[in-house]
Amino acid sequence: MNSASNLCELWVVVSKGDRQVFAQLHKNLYPGLYGYVFRMIDDEETADDILQELFVKVWSKREQIGVIKNVRAYFFTAARSMTINHIRKVKHEQIRLNESCFPFQTISDEQLMIAQENTAELKNRIGQTLDQLPARQKEIIYLKYFENMDYQKIALVTGIKYQSVINHVYRAFETLRADLVKKKYQELLA
Repeated sequence: MNSASNLCELWVVVSKGDRQVFAQLHKNLYPGLYGYVFRMIDDEETADDILQELFVKVWSKREQIGVIKNVRAYFFTAARSMTINHIRKVKHEQIRLNESCFPFQTISDEQLMIAQENTAELKNRIGQTLDQLPARQKEIIYLKYFENMDYQKIALVTGIKYQSVINHVYRAFETLRADLVKKKYQELLA
């Protein structure tokens, strides 16, 4: 009972508060969701925790959620969002830990400000250029460089061929490089 229409029928009953049907929906969706989340974070316990939290949130907000046209896509999108938020939180905690290990800096405040401004400017430029990439390239760049996934994992997550992933990364970098060089020349001429 995994077809899209059957999942939608299950969701209609779940949205009215049927716990047994929710358990059935959980049983149908959990294995695929678990594989998806696990590939993103490579930690069984954390993947399980994220999905537990997802199903609890969905159950508690089932009435507000209302009609879902594609139940599988809804759950996968929510799982992806929660996983990415978890990864960001963990990375932020690691950065704070690293900063607390080295509390003394030997550079001047002026040097620090200049470095921060340069970094912020570069991040801003890269962000603007990334925003202009096609959606698929943007997603693949995000998975590769912000989530540290290898090409094989990206191919599995996105459902495209391994070589296509490599091609998307190459094209995205060509676009980024050309755009950053163009912006640098514009500044020099200004």
